[in-house]
Amino acid sequence: MKFCTLSSCSYANSVVVQGGDTCILIDCGLRKRDLKPFLDRVGLSSGDIDAVLVTHCHTDHIYGLKYLLNLRDIPVYSTAGVLKQVNGHCVFYKPPGFRVLEPYVEGKIGSLSLTPFKLSHDVETVGFTISAGGERMGFITDTGYVPDRCREAFSCLDYLYIESNHDVEMYKSSAKPWPVIRRNLGRTGHLSNEQCGQVLQSLDLSRCRLVVLGHLSEDDNEPGRARQNARRHLAPGITLTSAPPRVPGQWSDKLVKI
Repeated sequence: MKFCTLSSCSYANSVVVQGGDTCILIDCGLRKRDLKPFLDRVGLSSGDIDAVLVTHCHTDHIYGLKYLLNLRDIPVYSTAGVLKQVNGHCVFYKPPGFRVLEPYVEGKIGSLSLTPFKLSHDVETVGFTISAGGERMGFITDTGYVPDRCREAFSCLDYLYIESNHDVEMYKSSAKPWPVIRRNLGRTGHLSNEQCGQVLQSLDLSRCRLVVLGHLSEDDNEPGRARQNARRHLAPGITLTSAPPRVPGQWSDKLVKI
């Protein structure tokens, strides 16, 4: 299994995951002008995408979904609640091929096995465990905290993509309106650097090879701060990086230490 980010920030989020003969996007927040060039940069085209897995309905995660589905009939997977909200936020050219996944129940997309876990955001949001070829990946983003049921399932991973959205002190002094700050610092907002570190500390990552910090705020965080905080909670042998905003990152198999 391998994965890479196409974009990771409040502007647009999308991650490619490949396992066996299956290639999926987790979210499709890319603008129309970015989708083809960004896929090109990681050696893919829209024809390589077998399915889209959606975490929730916010624009930075689904903006490009309408355009992608107009190029090809690609199935879209998530929980019934997430798909209902996505359908309410998007005006599709034609009815999408929605496929419902049950929370906490393993499903299949080609060679990939995946299980959705409910998170805590201001709309219905899910994270995922994804398995293929004997390897296991965890995906946690857009949540004010990580529920216990999710923490239990996200141990014994080979790879972890986890939100480290903001630095609390930077955020408190930001120019954003106070209601936005209060929401994002609350239990239905986003994980701070400190909260991300607490989650890393609580997980059994003894077999983990790579941790990618995602969804960093471009205004209220710094990649160096996020990585420095996370590093304190990880064993030295675990590769750590932060996903770049607005441009594709590297494939995971190029990042992992041999």
